[in-house]
Amino acid sequence: MSAPKRTIVAEHLRQALMSGDYQPGERLPHEEELADRFGVSRGTVRTALRTLQEEGRISILPGRGAEVREYSPIVHLATEVRGGRDSERFDTGYAPNLRAQGYDSVVEEIKVVIEEVRPKVARRLGLPDPSRAEPCAPSSALSPPPASEHRIVVRRCDRFVDGVLWESQTSHMPYGIAGGTELMSPERIGRGIDQVLAELGHEREWSWDVVGARMPTPAEIDAFGLRPGVVLLVQERVTYAGERAVRFTETVMPADRHQLLYADGDAPGELLLLASDVSIFET
Repeated sequence: MSAPKRTIVAEHLRQALMSGDYQPGERLPHEEELADRFGVSRGTVRTALRTLQEEGRISILPGRGAEVREYSPIVHLATEVRGGRDSERFDTGYAPNLRAQGYDSVVEEIKVVIEEVRPKVARRLGLPDPSRAEPCAPSSALSPPPASEHRIVVRRCDRFVDGVLWESQTSHMPYGIAGGTELMSPERIGRGIDQVLAELGHEREWSWDVVGARMPTPAEIDAFGLRPGVVLLVQERVTYAGERAVRFTETVMPADRHQLLYADGDAPGELLLLASDVSIFET
């Protein structure tokens, strides 16, 4: 059985986009021209173009036709490099990196709450299964919890670039470690969370990362201002002091704006600068 005409048209155009026949920002031929080229109706072409838009390959602009989607993702250093800037620190790493790429306004908002640990977070931090815990009365946002082994301190940091939500990072720490400390203040910690944990006797010795992609929820599409076809990158990191997990961090990022740079060996401190023009969207 032959494929539907709309599928064939979409595949021809997809291959042309992937081979670089049309450059980012370039307009595709009008529907009528494409219909004549492929011997199909304009409605078939329109359906094929919508498929490519849903894949994030083109944008369909009312009254202007279709043009190739242009991507300019920012490279973020995801591993420590000797002599390099700590990209997690807003003032000395994250914000300067984005401003160097031409963005003017880079701000962050921090919120801190105490929550009952969710099953996923409990698994990451090696805490008791909350489903087996005795129910307890809810506490106010920052009041001492009645059972600290089932509660965590949650620091959420939303970073906005030119007024658009760019990245959302949430750190979960056991209340027995972070409760009643500087980590409960909704203020930026210039020296970094890991340094504060070290000062509290929980120095970071090792960590692991998992990076994956998932489809956004309708709320996330609105919050991040996502265009059709854009998925979210999710980076999970668990940090350990010895054998104890002391911090679980989940960072959510639109995949069209972010690239994570990992390095091995004796990488130079200027690695982020060297890789600043790398884009996985290059053809």
